[in-house]
Amino acid sequence: MILLCAALLALAVLVWPSRRLRGPAAEDLLRSSGPRLRLGRGPGSGAGPTVPEVARAVHLLALSVRSGTGLTEAIDAVAAETGGAVGRQLTTVTAALRWGVDEQTAWQGVPAVWQPAARALQLAAAAGVPPAELLLEAADDLLRRERQRLDVSAARLGVRIVLPLGLAFLPAFVLTTVVPVVLALAQEVLGRP
Repeated sequence: MILLCAALLALAVLVWPSRRLRGPAAEDLLRSSGPRLRLGRGPGSGAGPTVPEVARAVHLLALSVRSGTGLTEAIDAVAAETGGAVGRQLTTVTAALRWGVDEQTAWQGVPAVWQPAARALQLAAAAGVPPAELLLEAADDLLRRERQRLDVSAARLGVRIVLPLGLAFLPAFVLTTVVPVVLALAQEVLGRP
């Protein structure tokens, strides 16, 4: 009986989700354990911005461009307004644009979370349309994909928790309630001639 409990406990410990997990799903779970979801580090930016911070900056950029401000000035104004990692990364883009670097290369100097905004600006330039609406759609798309990613991570976590809980609590329930009842019934049945 004790060996069975020890074996079940060891099995539960072995299958319990831990930091030994590898791959994108495990990294998502580990990153989302804090109060704010952090992205990877950009070049020279320190800690990366959160997806909501980037979406907010893209919204501000769309509003600034919609008001008639030039693209470089709008990015510079949003960088000054937001500050932090977002501001540093946008300042990198404006510096590159001011040095004459093409727009696509300028956006490659920041983390991949900015790519929806870069694609929106490139599409607007190629089509010859104002970029504000495309930037707003890019920000909404960023938030939508982040919500979906968090939903998938939460669903995976729920699935990973079920097996260890079942392996730990079901044997404990059987050993503390079912086995004593069966033993008491067997003693009564076998004890009486």
